[in-house]
Amino acid sequence: MFFRPLVDLIKFNKIEKKDRKIVFYSENESFYKFFSGIIDELINIYDEKVCYVTSSSTDPILLSNKKNITPFYIGSGSIRTIFFALYNSPLLILSMPDLDTFHIKRSPHDVNYIFIPHNICSLHMVFRKKAYNSYDTFFCSGPYHKKEIEETCKIYNLNKIKTLSFGYNKIDELLNKKNNIPSKNKEKSLRTLLIAPSWGKNCILEKYGDRLLTHLVDSKWRVIIRPHPDTVKKFTTTYLKLKEKYNKFFIFEENISGMNIFYDTDVMISDWSGVAFEFAFGLEKPVIFLDVPKKINNEDFKLYKNIPFEVLIREKIGKVISTDEINNINHIINDVYKDRLFYIDRIRKERKKNIYNLSKSSQIGAKYIKSLI
Repeated sequence: MFFRPLVDLIKFNKIEKKDRKIVFYSENESFYKFFSGIIDELINIYDEKVCYVTSSSTDPILLSNKKNITPFYIGSGSIRTIFFALYNSPLLILSMPDLDTFHIKRSPHDVNYIFIPHNICSLHMVFRKKAYNSYDTFFCSGPYHKKEIEETCKIYNLNKIKTLSFGYNKIDELLNKKNNIPSKNKEKSLRTLLIAPSWGKNCILEKYGDRLLTHLVDSKWRVIIRPHPDTVKKFTTTYLKLKEKYNKFFIFEENISGMNIFYDTDVMISDWSGVAFEFAFGLEKPVIFLDVPKKINNEDFKLYKNIPFEVLIREKIGKVISTDEINNINHIINDVYKDRLFYIDRIRKERKKNIYNLSKSSQIGAKYIKSLI
């Protein structure tokens, strides 16, 4: 694949602009799921041609033969930088924060950069300062995103960033499939607990993993541990020690590209991970949130009046517990499971208030993109 990024860059730029009006860019293979619904609508309903540019050599889209999709692989090095610098199609649709902040710059040409969220968290706490300031259009998951974009424009004195009341494709997909996915739990009488945290020195596996897993050994639950990829990459020693110690008791699931594991899960334990909200809203199942310190990656966070969505919503869709309560985790898990009908009702109410276009986000997004071209 050494020469392919250059070859594909040349191929992309040789395509007539009229044949590359709709272009998606993906940082890695796991990002396709955020675009897939919109792409399917564009190619199947509107019969539009789509260019899909990826930085992952293992992106399944490179081997697919889907009608009207032309894939390109540009890597994550200098060819990618050149791709962005030369880009001159009318639209570029991404799920990558920090455009124009580091080495990936806006093109000098007239391009509408459209951002599609890859989680439903707020924009001003877990993401870096000015992460979205260089986008022209933002597809909002809910009304809180619209408010945060408006505040961002005021705080930084920006030209207006257009917003679309969009929704969230992963929640739609989980909802649409949840009744049609067969259980993979061979011991169906055994309830399943999924541990799916964020990553960082204060997060579950890095700081509390050994203590938590020690108690779960006697839980009488089937336990699956789904580490964040950056836990595996950046806290390798800590993670491998946990895996070696507890591998005989629990399932360690390091492939996070698919969502099938969610359907088999009854209760999730998380911290500040965006996947917890997808799980709750998409499958109507409760989450136990271990109250580790907030992930604040924006020094301007305090300039915003809007409280982050992930801070407000946790107690409404699950149970928040302190790290001191880890010793009592087995009782907490059982109690939350017993109260699952109570949580289903609350989750549905909060989802209705906070997520746009349930089960229709792809149609809304595709229709909007079609209108631009």
